[in-house]
Amino acid sequence: MKVPCAKHLPFIVTGLEFLKPALTNIQFYNLTLVGTALVLGAKFSLSEINRMWLEEKCVSTLSHFFSHAKFSTYEMEQLYALQVMHLYKLKGGYFIIDDTMKHHTNYCKWIHGVFVLFDHALKTNLKCICIVVLYYSDGMSIKLPITHRIYYKDTDNMPWQCGKKYVCTSKYMLAVEMLQWALDNGFPKCIVLADSWFGTGPFVEELKRLKLSYVLEIKRDYKVRVPCKEPKLTPKGRLAKNQYDLKGLPVVFRTILDVVRCGFAADKETGKKKKVLYSTRIITARLNSIAGKHRIVESIDPAKQTTKYLLTDQLTWEATKIITVYSYRWVIEEFFRNAKQLTDMEGATIRSEQGVTLALCLVSWIDFLLHLENNKLGTAGGLSRESLTIPSIVRQAQYDNLEAFVDRVQHDENFLKKWFEVEKKRLGRKRKKTKLLINLEESTEQQIDLAA
Repeated sequence: MKVPCAKHLPFIVTGLEFLKPALTNIQFYNLTLVGTALVLGAKFSLSEINRMWLEEKCVSTLSHFFSHAKFSTYEMEQLYALQVMHLYKLKGGYFIIDDTMKHHTNYCKWIHGVFVLFDHALKTNLKCICIVVLYYSDGMSIKLPITHRIYYKDTDNMPWQCGKKYVCTSKYMLAVEMLQWALDNGFPKCIVLADSWFGTGPFVEELKRLKLSYVLEIKRDYKVRVPCKEPKLTPKGRLAKNQYDLKGLPVVFRTILDVVRCGFAADKETGKKKKVLYSTRIITARLNSIAGKHRIVESIDPAKQTTKYLLTDQLTWEATKIITVYSYRWVIEEFFRNAKQLTDMEGATIRSEQGVTLALCLVSWIDFLLHLENNKLGTAGGLSRESLTIPSIVRQAQYDNLEAFVDRVQHDENFLKKWFEVEKKRLGRKRKKTKLLINLEESTEQQIDLAA
Protein backbone atom coordinates (compact mmCIF):
# COMPACT_ATOMS: atom_id res chain seq x y z
CA MET A 1 0.00 0.00 0.00
CA LYS A 2 1.48 3.36 -1.04
CA VAL A 3 1.63 6.26 1.38
CA PRO A 4 -0.69 9.07 0.18
CA CYS A 5 0.68 12.39 -1.03
CA ALA A 6 0.79 14.69 2.00
CA LYS A 7 1.70 17.85 0.10
CA HIS A 8 3.16 19.02 -3.20
CA LEU A 9 6.88 18.37 -3.46
CA PRO A 10 8.67 21.74 -3.13
CA PHE A 11 11.22 21.04 -5.87
CA ILE A 12 8.39 20.15 -8.28
CA VAL A 13 6.45 23.33 -7.52
CA THR A 14 9.42 25.71 -7.63
CA GLY A 15 11.06 23.82 -10.48
CA LEU A 16 8.03 24.11 -12.78
CA GLU A 17 7.29 27.77 -12.05
CA PHE A 18 8.79 28.66 -15.42
CA LEU A 19 5.56 27.27 -16.98
CA LYS A 20 3.26 29.76 -15.22
CA PRO A 21 3.11 32.21 -18.16
CA ALA A 22 1.51 29.46 -20.29
CA LEU A 23 -0.90 28.11 -17.64
CA THR A 24 -3.67 29.34 -15.39
CA ASN A 25 -3.24 28.90 -11.63
CA ILE A 26 -5.50 25.85 -11.53
CA GLN A 27 -3.72 24.27 -14.51
CA PHE A 28 -0.36 24.79 -12.81
CA TYR A 29 -1.80 23.27 -9.62
CA ASN A 30 -3.01 20.22 -11.55
CA LEU A 31 0.34 19.79 -13.29
CA THR A 32 2.33 19.88 -10.03
CA LEU A 33 -0.23 17.56 -8.44
CA VAL A 34 0.34 14.95 -11.16
CA GLY A 35 4.13 15.47 -11.11
CA THR A 36 4.26 14.98 -7.33
CA ALA A 37 2.22 11.79 -7.51
CA LEU A 38 4.47 10.33 -10.23
CA VAL A 39 7.65 10.98 -8.24
CA LEU A 40 6.07 9.50 -5.11
CA GLY A 41 5.28 6.22 -6.82
CA ALA A 42 1.93 6.57 -8.55
CA LYS A 43 1.44 4.92 -11.91
CA PHE A 44 0.67 7.22 -14.84
CA SER A 45 -3.00 6.38 -14.38
CA LEU A 46 -5.35 9.24 -13.54
CA SER A 47 -7.31 6.92 -11.22
CA GLU A 48 -4.10 5.97 -9.38
CA ILE A 49 -3.03 9.61 -9.09
CA ASN A 50 -6.52 10.53 -7.85
CA ARG A 51 -6.30 7.88 -5.12
CA MET A 52 -2.79 8.99 -4.07
CA TRP A 53 -4.20 12.49 -3.45
CA LEU A 54 -7.19 11.02 -1.54
CA GLU A 55 -9.61 12.10 -4.29
CA GLU A 56 -8.64 15.74 -4.04
CA LYS A 57 -9.36 15.93 -7.77
CA CYS A 58 -11.85 13.79 -9.66
CA VAL A 59 -10.55 11.68 -12.54
CA SER A 60 -12.66 13.49 -15.13
CA THR A 61 -11.11 16.82 -14.09
CA LEU A 62 -7.58 15.50 -14.59
CA SER A 63 -8.58 13.87 -17.90
CA HIS A 64 -10.01 17.16 -19.15
CA PHE A 65 -6.83 18.95 -18.07
CA PHE A 66 -4.64 16.66 -20.17
CA SER A 67 -6.83 16.34 -23.25
CA HIS A 68 -8.98 19.46 -23.58
CA ALA A 69 -7.59 22.31 -21.45
CA LYS A 70 -6.65 25.47 -23.37
CA PHE A 71 -2.88 25.77 -23.33
CA SER A 72 -0.01 25.41 -25.80
CA THR A 73 2.50 22.62 -25.27
CA TYR A 74 4.69 24.32 -27.89
CA GLU A 75 4.81 27.49 -25.78
CA MET A 76 5.57 25.39 -22.68
CA GLU A 77 8.52 23.75 -24.43
CA GLN A 78 9.82 27.18 -25.43
CA LEU A 79 9.64 28.28 -21.78
CA TYR A 80 11.46 25.09 -20.78
CA ALA A 81 14.32 25.88 -23.17
CA LEU A 82 14.57 29.41 -21.73
CA GLN A 83 14.71 27.97 -18.20
CA VAL A 84 17.53 25.60 -19.16
CA MET A 85 19.51 28.49 -20.65
CA HIS A 86 18.89 30.54 -17.48
CA LEU A 87 19.99 27.83 -15.03
CA TYR A 88 22.97 26.44 -16.92
CA LYS A 89 25.68 28.29 -18.81
CA LEU A 90 26.09 25.61 -21.43
CA LYS A 91 29.32 25.60 -23.42
CA GLY A 92 29.60 22.67 -25.76
CA GLY A 93 28.66 19.15 -24.77
CA TYR A 94 26.78 16.38 -26.53
CA PHE A 95 23.46 16.08 -28.36
CA ILE A 96 22.28 12.49 -27.91
CA ILE A 97 19.60 11.04 -30.18
CA ASP A 98 17.70 7.80 -29.77
CA ASP A 99 14.19 6.42 -30.08
CA THR A 100 12.13 4.25 -27.80
CA MET A 101 8.76 2.56 -27.93
CA LYS A 102 5.91 3.09 -25.54
CA HIS A 103 4.11 -0.26 -25.56
CA HIS A 104 0.39 -0.88 -25.17
CA THR A 105 -1.72 -4.00 -24.88
CA ASN A 106 -5.38 -3.21 -24.12
CA TYR A 107 -7.72 -1.06 -26.23
CA CYS A 108 -4.81 0.17 -28.35
CA LYS A 109 -6.99 1.57 -31.10
CA TRP A 110 -8.36 4.18 -28.69
CA ILE A 111 -5.01 5.53 -27.56
CA HIS A 112 -3.40 8.38 -29.48
CA GLY A 113 -0.45 7.59 -31.70
CA VAL A 114 -0.55 3.78 -31.49
CA PHE A 115 0.74 1.92 -34.55
CA VAL A 116 1.84 -1.58 -35.38
CA LEU A 117 5.64 -1.18 -35.35
CA PHE A 118 8.54 -3.62 -35.32
CA ASP A 119 10.49 -3.74 -32.05
CA HIS A 120 14.10 -4.71 -32.75
CA ALA A 121 14.70 -5.59 -29.09
CA LEU A 122 11.84 -8.10 -28.91
CA LYS A 123 12.05 -9.08 -32.62
CA THR A 124 8.31 -8.83 -33.12
CA ASN A 125 5.53 -6.42 -34.15
CA LEU A 126 3.88 -4.47 -31.37
CA LYS A 127 1.13 -1.91 -30.96
CA CYS A 128 3.04 1.06 -29.61
CA ILE A 129 4.08 4.69 -29.94
CA CYS A 130 7.56 5.39 -31.32
CA ILE A 131 9.16 8.42 -29.66
CA VAL A 132 12.37 10.05 -30.92
CA VAL A 133 14.18 11.96 -28.14
CA LEU A 134 16.93 14.59 -28.15
CA TYR A 135 18.96 14.61 -24.92
CA TYR A 136 21.82 16.81 -23.69
CA SER A 137 24.85 15.97 -21.56
CA ASP A 138 27.99 17.92 -20.79
CA GLY A 139 29.79 14.63 -20.15
CA MET A 140 29.67 15.19 -16.38
CA SER A 141 26.81 16.21 -14.09
CA ILE A 142 24.53 18.27 -16.36
CA LYS A 143 22.00 16.00 -18.04
CA LEU A 144 18.58 16.90 -19.37
CA PRO A 145 16.07 15.98 -22.09
CA ILE A 146 15.68 18.74 -24.68
CA THR A 147 12.63 17.76 -26.71
CA HIS A 148 10.91 14.83 -28.38
CA ARG A 149 8.91 13.97 -31.49
CA ILE A 150 6.31 11.25 -32.10
CA TYR A 151 6.96 9.11 -35.17
CA TYR A 152 3.89 8.66 -37.37
CA LYS A 153 3.65 5.92 -39.98
CA ASP A 154 2.76 6.83 -43.55
CA THR A 155 -0.59 5.01 -43.56
CA ASP A 156 -3.01 4.23 -40.78
CA ASN A 157 -6.71 4.17 -40.00
CA MET A 158 -6.79 4.62 -36.22
CA PRO A 159 -10.11 6.13 -35.00
CA TRP A 160 -8.39 8.89 -33.00
CA GLN A 161 -7.21 10.55 -36.24
CA CYS A 162 -10.75 11.68 -37.06
CA GLY A 163 -9.82 12.30 -40.66
CA LYS A 164 -6.73 14.35 -39.79
CA LYS A 165 -3.86 13.73 -42.19
CA TYR A 166 -0.39 13.13 -40.75
CA VAL A 167 2.71 13.51 -42.90
CA CYS A 168 5.13 10.62 -42.48
CA THR A 169 8.53 12.04 -41.54
CA SER A 170 11.50 9.71 -41.25
CA LYS A 171 13.16 9.33 -37.87
CA TYR A 172 16.39 10.94 -38.98
CA MET A 173 14.48 14.01 -40.23
CA LEU A 174 12.67 14.21 -36.88
CA ALA A 175 16.12 14.20 -35.26
CA VAL A 176 17.27 17.00 -37.59
CA GLU A 177 14.12 18.97 -36.78
CA MET A 178 14.86 18.68 -33.05
CA LEU A 179 18.51 19.69 -33.51
CA GLN A 180 17.43 22.77 -35.45
CA TRP A 181 14.90 23.59 -32.72
CA ALA A 182 17.58 23.28 -30.02
CA LEU A 183 20.00 25.56 -31.88
CA ASP A 184 17.25 28.11 -32.52
CA ASN A 185 16.46 28.15 -28.79
CA GLY A 186 19.97 28.96 -27.64
CA PHE A 187 21.65 25.58 -27.16
CA PRO A 188 25.33 25.64 -28.18
CA LYS A 189 26.62 23.54 -31.05
CA CYS A 190 27.45 20.13 -29.63
CA ILE A 191 28.81 16.81 -30.86
CA VAL A 192 25.96 14.56 -32.02
CA LEU A 193 25.92 10.97 -30.73
CA ALA A 194 23.56 8.35 -32.17
CA ASP A 195 23.35 4.63 -32.84
CA SER A 196 23.42 2.87 -36.20
CA TRP A 197 19.78 3.67 -37.06
CA PHE A 198 20.92 7.27 -37.57
CA GLY A 199 24.34 6.43 -39.04
CA THR A 200 23.27 7.08 -42.64
CA GLY A 201 24.37 9.30 -45.49
CA PRO A 202 21.33 11.63 -45.51
CA PHE A 203 21.59 12.22 -41.75
CA VAL A 204 25.32 13.02 -42.02
CA GLU A 205 24.56 15.49 -44.83
CA GLU A 206 22.06 17.29 -42.56
CA LEU A 207 24.57 17.42 -39.71
CA LYS A 208 27.11 19.00 -42.05
CA ARG A 209 24.50 21.57 -43.08
CA LEU A 210 23.95 22.41 -39.41
CA LYS A 211 27.76 22.49 -38.93
CA LEU A 212 27.61 19.89 -36.16
CA SER A 213 30.35 17.36 -35.45
CA TYR A 214 29.33 13.77 -34.77
CA VAL A 215 30.26 10.30 -33.56
CA LEU A 216 27.85 7.74 -35.01
CA GLU A 217 27.66 3.99 -34.96
CA ILE A 218 27.39 2.53 -38.46
CA LYS A 219 26.39 -0.89 -39.74
CA ARG A 220 29.00 -3.44 -40.71
CA ASP A 221 27.70 -3.85 -44.28
CA TYR A 222 28.94 -0.39 -45.37
CA LYS A 223 31.54 -0.37 -48.15
CA VAL A 224 34.89 1.45 -48.05
CA ARG A 225 36.45 3.03 -51.12
CA VAL A 226 39.92 1.50 -51.53
CA PRO A 227 42.30 2.72 -54.29
CA CYS A 228 42.50 0.11 -57.00
CA LYS A 229 45.84 -1.57 -57.72
CA GLU A 230 45.54 -1.25 -61.49
CA PRO A 231 43.95 1.63 -63.43
CA LYS A 232 40.33 1.06 -64.40
CA LEU A 233 39.39 1.71 -68.02
CA THR A 234 36.07 2.40 -69.73
CA PRO A 235 34.86 0.07 -72.52
CA LYS A 236 36.39 2.57 -74.99
CA GLY A 237 39.79 2.30 -73.33
CA ARG A 238 39.72 5.63 -71.52
CA LEU A 239 40.64 6.10 -67.88
CA ALA A 240 37.54 5.52 -65.73
CA LYS A 241 36.28 8.28 -63.44
CA ASN A 242 36.18 6.15 -60.28
CA GLN A 243 39.59 4.67 -59.57
CA TYR A 244 38.67 2.65 -56.49
CA ASP A 245 37.31 -0.73 -55.37
CA LEU A 246 34.61 -1.28 -52.78
CA LYS A 247 35.39 -3.50 -49.79
CA GLY A 248 33.36 -4.28 -46.70
CA LEU A 249 34.37 -2.82 -43.33
CA PRO A 250 35.37 -6.19 -41.79
CA VAL A 251 37.54 -6.99 -44.82
CA VAL A 252 39.34 -3.63 -44.67
CA PHE A 253 40.01 -3.85 -40.94
CA ARG A 254 41.47 -7.35 -41.25
CA THR A 255 44.38 -5.76 -43.13
CA ILE A 256 45.12 -3.38 -40.24
CA LEU A 257 47.83 -4.82 -37.99
CA ASP A 258 47.99 -2.07 -35.35
CA VAL A 259 45.67 -2.92 -32.46
CA VAL A 260 45.08 -0.64 -29.47
CA ARG A 261 43.51 -2.13 -26.35
CA CYS A 262 41.71 0.29 -24.05
CA GLY A 263 40.12 -0.24 -20.66
CA PHE A 264 40.72 0.38 -16.96
CA ALA A 265 44.14 0.73 -15.41
CA ALA A 266 45.27 -1.44 -12.48
CA ASP A 267 44.40 -0.14 -9.01
CA LYS A 268 47.17 -0.77 -6.47
CA GLU A 269 45.00 0.27 -3.50
CA THR A 270 42.26 -2.27 -4.18
CA GLY A 271 44.48 -4.82 -5.88
CA LYS A 272 42.40 -4.87 -9.05
CA LYS A 273 44.25 -5.79 -12.20
CA LYS A 274 43.97 -3.85 -15.41
CA LYS A 275 40.90 -4.74 -17.47
CA VAL A 276 40.75 -4.64 -21.25
CA LEU A 277 37.32 -3.50 -22.45
CA TYR A 278 37.87 -3.03 -26.16
CA SER A 279 40.36 -4.02 -28.83
CA THR A 280 40.38 -1.31 -31.47
CA ARG A 281 41.67 -0.60 -34.95
CA ILE A 282 41.30 2.73 -36.73
CA ILE A 283 41.42 3.98 -40.30
CA THR A 284 40.82 7.24 -42.16
CA ALA A 285 38.75 6.45 -45.22
CA ARG A 286 35.80 7.31 -47.43
CA LEU A 287 32.60 5.26 -47.37
CA ASN A 288 30.64 4.72 -50.54
CA SER A 289 27.25 5.67 -49.04
CA ILE A 290 28.39 8.52 -46.72
CA ALA A 291 30.08 11.50 -48.34
CA GLY A 292 33.37 12.86 -47.06
CA LYS A 293 36.48 11.59 -45.32
CA HIS A 294 36.00 10.08 -41.84
CA ARG A 295 37.81 8.36 -39.00
CA ILE A 296 36.34 4.89 -38.55
CA VAL A 297 36.98 2.72 -35.49
CA GLU A 298 36.44 -1.02 -35.23
CA SER A 299 35.76 -1.81 -31.57
CA ILE A 300 35.70 -5.45 -30.44
CA ASP A 301 34.39 -6.36 -26.99
CA PRO A 302 36.40 -9.48 -26.01
CA ALA A 303 33.97 -10.41 -23.24
CA LYS A 304 30.80 -10.32 -25.36
CA GLN A 305 32.52 -11.08 -28.67
CA THR A 306 30.66 -8.21 -30.34
CA THR A 307 31.95 -5.71 -32.87
CA LYS A 308 30.92 -2.09 -33.40
CA TYR A 309 31.99 0.41 -36.02
CA LEU A 310 32.09 4.10 -35.06
CA LEU A 311 32.37 6.98 -37.51
CA THR A 312 33.38 10.59 -36.81
CA ASP A 313 34.34 13.69 -38.78
CA GLN A 314 37.11 14.45 -36.24
CA LEU A 315 40.10 13.27 -38.29
CA THR A 316 42.68 13.86 -35.52
CA TRP A 317 41.01 11.81 -32.79
CA GLU A 318 42.44 8.48 -31.68
CA ALA A 319 40.36 5.37 -31.09
CA THR A 320 40.25 5.70 -27.30
CA LYS A 321 38.87 9.24 -27.47
CA ILE A 322 36.25 8.31 -30.06
CA ILE A 323 35.03 5.41 -27.93
CA THR A 324 35.07 7.58 -24.78
CA VAL A 325 32.96 10.27 -26.45
CA TYR A 326 30.51 7.71 -27.85
CA SER A 327 30.11 6.20 -24.38
CA TYR A 328 28.38 9.42 -23.26
CA ARG A 329 25.42 8.24 -25.32
CA TRP A 330 24.55 5.87 -22.48
CA VAL A 331 22.85 8.64 -20.47
CA ILE A 332 19.84 8.57 -22.81
CA GLU A 333 19.40 4.87 -22.01
CA GLU A 334 19.35 5.84 -18.33
CA PHE A 335 16.70 8.45 -19.14
CA PHE A 336 14.50 5.84 -20.85
CA ARG A 337 14.94 3.47 -17.89
CA ASN A 338 14.03 6.18 -15.36
CA ALA A 339 11.12 7.43 -17.47
CA LYS A 340 9.64 3.94 -17.66
CA GLN A 341 10.44 2.66 -14.18
CA LEU A 342 10.21 5.79 -12.01
CA THR A 343 7.62 7.95 -13.79
CA ASP A 344 5.73 5.20 -15.65
CA MET A 345 5.99 6.70 -19.12
CA GLU A 346 4.62 3.52 -20.69
CA GLY A 347 1.57 3.61 -18.42
CA ALA A 348 0.12 6.84 -19.84
CA THR A 349 -2.92 5.85 -21.91
CA ILE A 350 -4.39 9.15 -23.06
CA ARG A 351 -6.62 9.47 -26.10
CA SER A 352 -5.62 12.90 -27.44
CA GLU A 353 -2.51 14.26 -29.11
CA GLN A 354 -2.31 17.09 -26.59
CA GLY A 355 -2.61 14.66 -23.69
CA VAL A 356 0.17 12.37 -24.92
CA THR A 357 2.43 15.34 -25.71
CA LEU A 358 1.87 16.84 -22.25
CA ALA A 359 2.47 13.47 -20.57
CA LEU A 360 5.79 13.02 -22.41
CA CYS A 361 6.79 16.62 -21.65
CA LEU A 362 5.98 16.15 -17.96
CA VAL A 363 8.10 12.98 -17.78
CA SER A 364 10.98 14.92 -19.42
CA TRP A 365 10.61 17.91 -17.08
CA ILE A 366 10.61 15.64 -14.03
CA ASP A 367 13.87 14.07 -15.25
CA PHE A 368 15.28 17.59 -15.70
CA LEU A 369 14.27 18.56 -12.14
CA LEU A 370 15.67 15.35 -10.62
CA HIS A 371 19.05 15.92 -12.29
CA LEU A 372 18.91 19.58 -11.22
CA GLU A 373 18.39 18.52 -7.60
CA ASN A 374 21.27 16.07 -7.91
CA ASN A 375 23.46 18.80 -9.39
CA LYS A 376 22.60 21.14 -6.50
CA LEU A 377 23.43 18.47 -3.93
CA GLY A 378 26.73 17.72 -5.66
CA THR A 379 27.85 21.36 -5.53
CA ALA A 380 26.38 22.35 -2.15
CA GLY A 381 28.71 24.47 -0.06
CA GLY A 382 30.96 25.15 -3.02
CA LEU A 383 32.55 21.72 -2.78
CA SER A 384 32.20 19.12 -5.49
CA ARG A 385 30.78 15.83 -4.25
CA GLU A 386 30.06 12.52 -5.90
CA SER A 387 26.60 12.63 -7.47
CA LEU A 388 23.80 10.28 -6.46
CA THR A 389 21.70 8.11 -8.72
CA ILE A 390 18.31 9.45 -9.84
CA PRO A 391 16.46 6.64 -7.96
CA SER A 392 18.26 7.89 -4.81
CA ILE A 393 16.85 11.40 -5.38
CA VAL A 394 13.38 9.88 -5.82
CA ARG A 395 13.74 7.88 -2.60
CA GLN A 396 14.75 11.06 -0.77
CA ALA A 397 11.58 12.78 -2.05
CA GLN A 398 9.50 9.79 -0.93
CA TYR A 399 11.14 9.95 2.51
CA ASP A 400 10.33 13.66 2.78
CA ASN A 401 6.72 12.85 1.89
CA LEU A 402 6.67 10.14 4.59
CA GLU A 403 7.74 12.72 7.18
CA ALA A 404 5.06 15.15 5.98
CA PHE A 405 2.50 12.32 6.01
CA VAL A 406 3.28 11.39 9.64
CA ASP A 407 3.03 15.04 10.61
CA ARG A 408 -0.41 15.35 9.02
CA VAL A 409 -1.61 12.15 10.68
CA GLN A 410 -0.55 13.52 14.07
CA HIS A 411 -2.14 16.94 13.61
CA ASP A 412 -4.91 16.53 11.03
CA GLU A 413 -7.68 14.09 12.01
CA ASN A 414 -9.58 14.69 8.77
CA PHE A 415 -6.59 13.54 6.71
CA LEU A 416 -6.52 10.09 8.36
CA LYS A 417 -10.30 9.79 8.13
CA LYS A 418 -10.25 10.64 4.44
CA TRP A 419 -7.53 8.04 3.80
CA PHE A 420 -9.62 5.29 5.41
CA GLU A 421 -12.66 6.31 3.36
CA VAL A 422 -10.75 6.16 0.08
CA GLU A 423 -9.18 2.77 0.86
CA LYS A 424 -12.50 1.24 2.02
CA LYS A 425 -14.04 1.99 -1.37
CA ARG A 426 -11.57 -0.41 -2.95
CA LEU A 427 -11.95 -3.29 -0.49
CA GLY A 428 -15.01 -5.11 -1.78
CA ARG A 429 -15.66 -5.87 -5.40
CA LYS A 430 -18.54 -8.18 -6.22
CA ARG A 431 -18.12 -10.91 -8.77
CA LYS A 432 -20.39 -10.94 -11.77
CA LYS A 433 -23.37 -13.26 -11.48
CA THR A 434 -23.02 -16.53 -13.33
CA LYS A 435 -25.72 -16.72 -15.96
CA LEU A 436 -27.59 -19.97 -16.56
CA LEU A 437 -27.07 -21.49 -19.99
CA ILE A 438 -30.41 -22.42 -21.62
CA ASN A 439 -31.70 -23.72 -24.97
CA LEU A 440 -32.79 -20.78 -27.10
CA GLU A 441 -34.06 -22.70 -30.14
CA GLU A 442 -33.77 -26.06 -31.86
CA SER A 443 -32.44 -26.63 -35.38
CA THR A 444 -32.21 -29.64 -37.63
CA GLU A 445 -28.88 -31.07 -38.75
CA GLN A 446 -29.60 -29.86 -42.34
CA GLN A 447 -30.08 -26.27 -41.10
CA ILE A 448 -26.76 -26.43 -39.25
CA ASP A 449 -24.98 -27.55 -42.44
CA LEU A 450 -26.52 -24.68 -44.41
CA ALA A 451 -25.47 -22.20 -41.74
CA ALA A 452 -21.89 -23.46 -41.92
